[in-house]
Amino acid sequence: MRMNDHPGAQLSRAPGRRRSTRPIWAFAAATLLTLSPAAAAQVVAPQLVWPSIAADFVRSHQLVDIGVDRKLNLYCSGQGTRAVLLDAGGSDWSVIWALVQPVVSTQARVCSYDRAGLGYSDPAKGPRSPIAIVDDLHALIHRAELNTPLVLVGHSLGGFNVKLYAALYPEDVAGLVLVDPAEERAAERSRAFLRNRYGPALAARIELSDQPWIDKLIDHYRECASAARVADLASGSTIYRSCTDPVRPKLGPTIAAERARLQGRYSYQQAQASEIANSVYGPPTPDVAYAALFQPGMLGNRPLIVLTHGIHDSEDRFEAASYQADLFLHRQTARLSTRGAHRIVPGSHHNIEIDAPEAITDAIRNILTAIEQQKSEKEVVE
Repeated sequence: MRMNDHPGAQLSRAPGRRRSTRPIWAFAAATLLTLSPAAAAQVVAPQLVWPSIAADFVRSHQLVDIGVDRKLNLYCSGQGTRAVLLDAGGSDWSVIWALVQPVVSTQARVCSYDRAGLGYSDPAKGPRSPIAIVDDLHALIHRAELNTPLVLVGHSLGGFNVKLYAALYPEDVAGLVLVDPAEERAAERSRAFLRNRYGPALAARIELSDQPWIDKLIDHYRECASAARVADLASGSTIYRSCTDPVRPKLGPTIAAERARLQGRYSYQQAQASEIANSVYGPPTPDVAYAALFQPGMLGNRPLIVLTHGIHDSEDRFEAASYQADLFLHRQTARLSTRGAHRIVPGSHHNIEIDAPEAITDAIRNILTAIEQQKSEKEVVE
């Protein structure tokens, strides 16, 4: 199981609890915009978001009316007939892609968006379940008239969102990059693997410790939302630090200041709490549908790349077992496509888009190339 690494996710847990780690370059914007695709492929790992780039991520862009008295913020850059859409992980929004989007924009039309209640998007009524998020995403793609089929990229809970979208709306999707994605039915799917590799006792201790910890985490975020409903959480306060994502130094001070401004608001806290409570870590009600839906090969031959973070504590047998379970689940997910691939990203924690953004931009470039190759092969046959 993979969750955020902000302080709320570090609540005390029983021994054996799967540990969770979640976790630009100094080029002028003009340089980025003039890079050729070949040159973009050679960009060195970014160190810090350039201020002029950061400025574009700390404001609303296209506010798309999705038809339910709500608007979602969509930020698109770059040119091209093929669109790439980025979905952030839990507790995050478009700003998290500031190290990725500028590079991808040199070779495609790339858009990041803010889910309901996060960033600059209007809040929504009702539970923020994966299907509710997918419904919003479907409305966004078509109301904004993004070119389909497109490439979907999702991190963590956002990875599951786009995987579910591809399963429900395959005609809209040409390829996918799943970045350390959250996995549905994780305990059920990895149970036999863990028992065979680590023995029934360790496997049981890991599984039995998971749900109480998750329940405690969900309760914590609900308390955060309740506190924010009374008054915005003051940046720097103890409760703010326990209820929000940490500062991401590589994103720079401009984005850090905007995150501090928005993360204490009730709309953010409520969206965060609802998303986690109704995610794949929440009620098991959708599991029967997920089991029937996510079958090997169900995505056909759509190019798919699944990325897994590389840093883990191999000396801690609980974390080692949890990490191997993650690898097992991600390899299963890669098999949803006949052209699926799985990659481990060395030197990265859960937030690969921060630690190793080049791994994501490389994967996106690979997917775009594979799609064009498929198109050429089809034209030759016809």
